Amino acid sequence: MKRIHTLLASAGAGAALLTGATALSPTAQAAADYFTVIAYSPVTGYAGWASNATTLEEATHVAMGHCQQAGDGCQVAAWAKNACAALALGGGRWGGDWGDTADAASANALAKVTNGRVVELHCT
Repeated sequence: MKRIHTLLASAGAGAALLTGATALSPTAQAAADYFTVIAYSPVTGYAGWASNATTLEEATHVAMGHCQQAGDGCQVAAWAKNACAALALGGGRWGGDWGDTADAASANALAKVTNGRVVELHCT
């Protein structure tokens, strides 16, 4: 999981610190959530994805947009929040799933197909 901590100082924050008010340290602030989405079209065989989006809606919009560049039939195959998503193809089928790790997402997607292989794997 990617975490980016940025300390923004402003005149107001500086004044608050000087007057005795306390501010949260970067480690005390809630960690941001990140989303990844894989879209797939069984019609075209094309996939699109988005990683590290700050909302599921944003990630879905980007992934679907990339997938739809190749044509119709795109649908969300897998998504994950602060984790990994994978898409597997095999035995004339496709399967998408997620997992806390890349290996877990891959195994979960492969469990949905026969003699398959992971063709997309994206983590936040």
